[in-house]
Amino acid sequence: MELKLTPMALLFMIICMLLGFTIAIGSLISMGGELRTEALSSLSIPTILVSILDPLAIVLEFAAVIMIFVEARKMGGVHRKLTSLSLCFLIAWLVLNFGVFIPISLMGLTSGSLSLVRIALAVKSSAAILQYIIPLTLIYGLASVREKKLLLPAAALTTTGNFLLTLLPIWSVRLTLTRLAGMMLIYRPVIEVNYLSQPYLTLLLMGYIGGILYMTAYISAYFRLRRGLISHQKGRPTWDV
Repeated sequence: MELKLTPMALLFMIICMLLGFTIAIGSLISMGGELRTEALSSLSIPTILVSILDPLAIVLEFAAVIMIFVEARKMGGVHRKLTSLSLCFLIAWLVLNFGVFIPISLMGLTSGSLSLVRIALAVKSSAAILQYIIPLTLIYGLASVREKKLLLPAAALTTTGNFLLTLLPIWSVRLTLTRLAGMMLIYRPVIEVNYLSQPYLTLLLMGYIGGILYMTAYISAYFRLRRGLISHQKGRPTWDV
C-alpha cells in the first residue's frame, strides 16, 4: 500500500518534539535550573515559550495522529489498532485537561483549597502519561525492528522521568493570595523546584534521553517511509527497507 500521509505526519511529530525540547531546554536555561513560579511573569521566557510554541505543538500532534489514523484504517492489523488507541489517548488527554484539570484548578484557586489544587495538578501530571505513550503506539505497528528497539526504551524513560518530574513537586505546592487584573483577589499556586538537585536531575535526564530516542526512531521511520514512497512512485515499493 502507498503511504502518502504517514511520512508527512511523522515530520509533524518530529517538529512537535523539537518544539517540546525548545520549551523545556529554553525554560530550564532561562531559570538557571530552578523553577520559582512566583518569579514568572507574562514576559518571562518560559511563559513566552509555552504560550507561543505549545499550542503549535498540540496542533501538529493532533494533525499527525489523525493523518496516521486515517491511513492506518486502510491497512488494518496491529497498526490500525494501535493508531486507534493513540487517537483515544489524545482525546482522553484533552478531556482530562479541559474537562477535569481546569475546572478543579479554578475551584481550588477561587476557594483557596490547597487539596483541590493538588488534585488538579495530579490529574494533569497523570494525563500527561497518555501523551508520553502516544509516540510509541502511533508508529509501533509499522516500525522496523531497529526502530522498535528505540521506541520501547524511549517510552519507558520519557514516561517515568517526566511523570515523576511533575508529580513530586505537587506535595510542596502552597497557595498565595494575589490580585488579578487589579481587582479580583485569587489564589495562585507557588512551586519551587531545583532541577539541578536529586532526584530531579536524574528524572530530567531520563526524560531528555527518552525524547532523543523517540526523535531518532521517528527520523529513521520518516526517511525509510519517504524512500518507500519515492520508490513506489517509480514502481519499486521498498517499505520494509
